[in-house]
Amino acid sequence: MTWPGYPKPREGEGEAAARYRQHRDAAHVDGLLAVGDARARMLKERHAYILGLPLTAAGPRASPLVVWEGSHEIMRAAFAAAFKGIAPQDWGEVDLTDVYKSARQDAFDRCTRVELPAQPGEALLVHRLALHGVAPWHEGAEASEEGRMIAYFRPEFRGLRNDWVAAP
Repeated sequence: MTWPGYPKPREGEGEAAARYRQHRDAAHVDGLLAVGDARARMLKERHAYILGLPLTAAGPRASPLVVWEGSHEIMRAAFAAAFKGIAPQDWGEVDLTDVYKSARQDAFDRCTRVELPAQPGEALLVHRLALHGVAPWHEGAEASEEGRMIAYFRPEFRGLRNDWVAAP
């Protein structure tokens, strides 16, 4: 759920993290979780896709979902190289931090950022490897009293084969 003023700094959040949410839409690939004190990025959740269902009416500039068009192919190539020679059941133990940061920067440099506003009755379907986030709430944007709400569903990929990376 987002409201006017999003994103505001979170309690205990560092300056760099707040800036990233503001200027890069908190862009991420779902399923790569920050693990341990070092916050190493590791594949802990293998989603099949991301389905967003808007629950409230909101104008197009009220913190829409953002994706980087074609970023899934950049991420696919980076993850496939990182996992080469590693059994799929062991992928969750691989530190992807550097690979992920590099691929993410490559996507920022090469892919078009696309805002995807949506209304109740519509659906947003995002590739599981796509770099995505939430745009800031733009000045003058309108939404219902409840703010902008979207329910996101991320069903898990079945099995532990290499399909998470290889499948379209």
